[in-house]
Amino acid sequence: MNKPAFEIAVSDLNPEVLAQSRLLVEVSPCCFTYVLLNQRNMSPVAVRHFVLEPDRENTLTDQLREIIAEDDLLRQTVKETLLVYNFPESSLVPEPLFSMDTNRELTEIVHGNLQKGLILTEKIPWWELFNVYRIAPDLHHLMQSQFSAGKYWHYYSLLLKSYKMFDSTGMEESDCIKVIFYADKMVALVMKKGKLQLMQTFHYQDTKDVAYHLLNCCHQLSISQEEVHLRVGGLIDRDSSLSTELNKYFLQVTFEEMDESIRVTDELKELPLHYFSSILKMAVCA
Repeated sequence: MNKPAFEIAVSDLNPEVLAQSRLLVEVSPCCFTYVLLNQRNMSPVAVRHFVLEPDRENTLTDQLREIIAEDDLLRQTVKETLLVYNFPESSLVPEPLFSMDTNRELTEIVHGNLQKGLILTEKIPWWELFNVYRIAPDLHHLMQSQFSAGKYWHYYSLLLKSYKMFDSTGMEESDCIKVIFYADKMVALVMKKGKLQLMQTFHYQDTKDVAYHLLNCCHQLSISQEEVHLRVGGLIDRDSSLSTELNKYFLQVTFEEMDESIRVTDELKELPLHYFSSILKMAVCA
């Protein structure tokens, strides 16, 4: 049985609460996370995070099928369900250049043609961009069978939408790098003078890898590491070696905060809020 690496849940979970709650499920190659948000009072009902280690004998789809089958909460009836794919094979295409006819060709040019996955597309709200991304067919079919009424998004699309809703005010003339950390990867959103420059997933093995990728982003995009606002969230601790490494190179490092529209419950305070502030913001704005 695959147990959560961490979880929180309120004690008074009942059908009435579930009926007014939104379930957001994030699927990535290294983890499976979901949050249940009570939309009536904007409070998290549950948060669970599973670490995945797929291999040839126990594939990603196999592990997800097992987790979903054993998780009672995922079988409950909720108001709505959102499935979020956090995979790096994604291309953001300006709206004037977007064409359904070239989506597969674009994906194979950028990300290679060894994988013959499903090509999905979506218009990103509040941005003049389309997201074109590739998903393994067996994974998508599993999600469709388990969450038949679910709506689908790519992680990049919702991260951009939540940035516009929660983070962009007052940053129109500033440079900002927002980074969400996972156990062995990070997702970076780079803004320069209010305009999107880069959205990319970087894998890392140690803190020096992280520093290199972020400093390289600054160098390639002509962004000052002294002036850029580096906002970090996800699985990073304030007193960790990773945090120390970031502060060696960047002068304006801040940890992502929970938006005031989200009610911070006693259960939520059991873990650092920046662990799941980004996914809860996505659950609000999706």
